[in-house]
Amino acid sequence: MKRLMFICSMPSLLLLSVNRAFAFNFGFVRVPDWMDSYIVWLFAATCICWVGLAATKPRGVPFNQLSNTRVSPLANVFRFGMIIVFTILMVLLFAGMGLRR
Repeated sequence: MKRLMFICSMPSLLLLSVNRAFAFNFGFVRVPDWMDSYIVWLFAATCICWVGLAATKPRGVPFNQLSNTRVSPLANVFRFGMIIVFTILMVLLFAGMGLRR
């Protein structure tokens, strides 16, 4: 099953990588075509930081209590990285929506 998922995902990734503009359209969320690659990379970086934070945070501590808990330096790097990357992602997303109108 894992090989089948891998085989099915590779053509779609190859087709998306050919064109720099992914041109996504989710109803009211539209950004200019040249911003698509930035949005995708920032979303991927946010997901990587979130998974890293989930792996390094103390067990039993919810995400909304991490600022009140003493955590490892690696978890802090993932936390602040996710905050910074997500903020840049949202600024670009809303700026792109404004530019599109």
